[in-house]
Amino acid sequence: MVALRSRRLEGLFGARLDALSHAQVAALKTNAVSESYDLEFKGELYGGNDKAKRDLAGDVAALANTAGGVLLLGVAEDDQARAADLPGVALSDGEVLRIRNIVADLVHPLPTFDVRQIEDPGKPGRGFLMIAVLRSPLAPHGVLVNEGLRYPRRNGASIIYLTEAEVAAAYQDRFARRQARHDDLLRYERDLIGRLDVSDQTYVVVTLVPDISGDFTLDTKTLRTFQQETRDKDLLVIPRGVHVRYVTVGSRRLIAHGGPEPAKASWLACELHQSGAGSFAAIAANRSELASRGQIDENTTASRIEDEDLVLNIWSGLKILARHARDRAAAGGTATVRATIVPVTADLPAELRHPRGFGGLLGSHQVTEPPQATSVFDIDDLAEDGPDLIAATCALATGLIQHFGYPETLQMTTDGAIRTKYWSSQRYGPRVQQWAAQAKVYLTDDTVD
Repeated sequence: MVALRSRRLEGLFGARLDALSHAQVAALKTNAVSESYDLEFKGELYGGNDKAKRDLAGDVAALANTAGGVLLLGVAEDDQARAADLPGVALSDGEVLRIRNIVADLVHPLPTFDVRQIEDPGKPGRGFLMIAVLRSPLAPHGVLVNEGLRYPRRNGASIIYLTEAEVAAAYQDRFARRQARHDDLLRYERDLIGRLDVSDQTYVVVTLVPDISGDFTLDTKTLRTFQQETRDKDLLVIPRGVHVRYVTVGSRRLIAHGGPEPAKASWLACELHQSGAGSFAAIAANRSELASRGQIDENTTASRIEDEDLVLNIWSGLKILARHARDRAAAGGTATVRATIVPVTADLPAELRHPRGFGGLLGSHQVTEPPQATSVFDIDDLAEDGPDLIAATCALATGLIQHFGYPETLQMTTDGAIRTKYWSSQRYGPRVQQWAAQAKVYLTDDTVD
């Protein structure tokens, strides 16, 4: 189920939308609840003719273009748009698939939505179909009519269509939102980097900004829970002995890091914002350990970043940030994600290495500016252990690795498998394979040669 959170609708139903019971939906009739900008009733299933398909597509697009919401099939309304009868509809996986296909064919771009079957305990095979639609950062969504697009939106309990001028303004808003997310991404990344102790450590930093912001209450109870979850814990997917030592709050954010005091973070750090955005950093190279004996200025030593550490840091950052966005802040849909390596300068270059066998360089050159990679992923895909998280990690890691003149991530594949031969047996290999077995991720001994 998509992570649609609506305090108004949840208050109306008395439950989260992804956990509604048949009785809670049926109570709409008892309470004479009316349709609204985020709630639509349909007494029966959408038909199979072209008009009925356009009606379905238009209802979904209108919610995505307004504030998101739910369509309830099997609830009939009266002439005042109040829930008046509960005929229910036939439930089947085939009908769910048909709805998905119609929306995918007729709505452009495709919004984020889901379909849930809510069965009547007294009538197996019948009940309500709930179509949950997220408010979309990609609005306006058009519905294909003949060979053109029409752009619906909710106006109270009814639907209106945007004029040409309104469509143009909606596209301008989309571009402005995209720029605002990019600006937030850079700001949150900059805030965390400013907290890092970079005197002898080089970090991989991952920053995530949901396309649809969420929220959570930041109070004493929230901080205590966060402290229990993070203090003295290794936050990496595959632990390597890097623990959180300091946990606090900042302006509209939770803060955790491996340093002994608030001013400077060492080893690993995260800042998790009330909006669901966040930034995570983990050490990729300890330059003081690599400096030549007797060298006075340790900062002139190149950062020697091992590919396994780079991949693990991104993997961990994606999971932590996505779970914060989804589970703590109730943000949903897609998110813009950026990864970078800091500090990297002409005086402090970075090189990519591997520890397997006798070790050695990967790529053709050092980098002298912070490499960065940006992509867009579904938050649910990142928050759950599985192939989608691995595929996203592979994509973002490849974006960084290519800056060094090497073509791809060795530890993972673009379709979400893990290559076992590229994890060092003494450091990560057995634990990575154990994680893969639990997450039902395919393991392959293929090589890239």
